[in-house]
Amino acid sequence: MMRLEEHLRKIVGEPWVISGKERKLYAYDGFTAVEGDPELVVLPGNEEEAVKVIRLLLERGVKFIVRGSGTSLSGATVPVGGEVIVGLSRLNRVYSLEGYEMEVGPGIANVMVTKNAPPHLFYAPDPSSYVVSSIGGNISHDSGGVHVVKYGTTFNSVISLRVVLSNGEVEDLSYGPFLSALPIFVGSEGTLGIILRVRLRLYPRPKTRRSLFAVFPDVRSAGEAVVGIFKRGVIPSALEMMDRNSIKVVEMSRYRAGIPDVGALLLIELDGDEEEVEEQEEIVNGVLTDTGGARLSVADEGKVWNARKGAFPAMGVISPAYLTLDCNVPRRALPEVLEEVSRIAKRRGVFIANVFHAGDGNLHPLIPYDPSSPESLFRAIQASNEIVKEALRVGGVPSGEHGIGIEKVKFMGLYHGEAEMRVMRRIKDSFDPRGLMNPCKLLGGCEPKTEVTRWLWEWD
Repeated sequence: MMRLEEHLRKIVGEPWVISGKERKLYAYDGFTAVEGDPELVVLPGNEEEAVKVIRLLLERGVKFIVRGSGTSLSGATVPVGGEVIVGLSRLNRVYSLEGYEMEVGPGIANVMVTKNAPPHLFYAPDPSSYVVSSIGGNISHDSGGVHVVKYGTTFNSVISLRVVLSNGEVEDLSYGPFLSALPIFVGSEGTLGIILRVRLRLYPRPKTRRSLFAVFPDVRSAGEAVVGIFKRGVIPSALEMMDRNSIKVVEMSRYRAGIPDVGALLLIELDGDEEEVEEQEEIVNGVLTDTGGARLSVADEGKVWNARKGAFPAMGVISPAYLTLDCNVPRRALPEVLEEVSRIAKRRGVFIANVFHAGDGNLHPLIPYDPSSPESLFRAIQASNEIVKEALRVGGVPSGEHGIGIEKVKFMGLYHGEAEMRVMRRIKDSFDPRGLMNPCKLLGGCEPKTEVTRWLWEWD
C-alpha cells in the first residue's frame, strides 16, 4: 500500500504536504498553553482535493484535525495526539451571491465576506480576529463579535452547509421543519464532520450608525449602565466594555487611542433610521447620567474602536502569552461578576484585564502568564477556573464564542448534567463512531499526556 504521505502528495501536489520541521508551525493555534505535534500537515487547494484527502484518512483510520486560520483561543485545533492536520485555508472562494445570501468556502477570511458583498449589505458576525479568522472556524466555534448583541452569533447567519461525514459522503444540510442536523454542526468544533461550503446571510446596512463613548469610575457602575440601557428598551448594535487594566495596556501599545485613565469605558453603537437613533441616544444619555457615567468626546471614533479590537494583541506589550476566557453571564450579573474577577486576581496574584462584549454578557478576562514558568501558567489556569465557576454560579455558560476546545473540557460536565453529556456523546458517536475527527476536543475523553493538559482537564 502506498504510504500515507506519498498518497497525500499525489492528491494535493508536492508543496502542499508538510512533514519536516515546518509542521511544528501547526503545533499551536491561538491557545498557546499547549503544544501539539502533528504527524503531517496537508493543504488541499479545492473542494475535490479536500474530499479525496478526507476520504483517504477515513479509509485508513487516521485521526485528523481540520484547521482554518489557526486563531482558535481554546485549543480546538491543537494536535495533542499527533493527528494529521487538514488545513482548509486555500478553500476561500466566493461561489455565489444572490439577494441576501452569499455562498463561500470555509477558508475565506471573515472580513472578505463583507468586502465581497454589495455596498448596501454586510456580514454581521465580526470577532476581533475577523481580519484573519476563517468562516469555517467561525462556524465551528459559533463565533460572535461586537455586533452579536443585535444581530446574533454566527449561528444566526448560517443558512446551509456542505459537509463531509465520517463515511466519506458529501451532504448538503439546511434548516427543515423537523429534526435537522444543521444546527448541531454550528459550534461542534469539527467533531461531527468537515465543512466544505457554507451559505451565509447578509444584512442591509443601516441608514444611520452612531458611536457613543462613556467613562465610569469603576466597572460596577459601567455594568449597571449596561443593565440600564436594556431595561430602558434600547438594543444597541454594539456595546463593549474595557476596564482600567485593559485601557492601560492598549494605551501602551500601537493601538493607543488617547483613552483617559478611568475605571471603565463603554463603547456603544446605535444603528437604524435617523429618528430611531436620535431617540435611542437620548435614552442612553439618561442612563449614563443615572449610573455615574460621562460622555467622552473623541477626535477619531475609529481609533477608539480599533483600540477595542486590538486589545488582545496589545497584551503582548506586557506578556508573551495569556489565557483568554469567554464565559457568558446574564447582563444583570455583570456588576457582581466583574467585582469578583477583581478579587480573584488579588487572591491568585495575577493581572487580569477585562475587555468584552458587555451587551450580551460575554466576558473576556485576559490573564497573562510567563510561558517559561509552569508555576505562572498554573496560577493563570487556577484563576481562570475560579472565573468560569463564578460565571456558572450566577447562571452563565462556559463559552460564549471561543468554544470548548481543550481549554474548558472539564467545565462541560459541571455545566451539563450527566444525562445531557450522555446525549452529546451519543451524537458524537453517531456521526463519528471511530473517533477520528478532532479527538479530545469539546467532550474530552482523552487521558492527559502532559502536566498542562492535566491542569486543564482534571480538578485538583
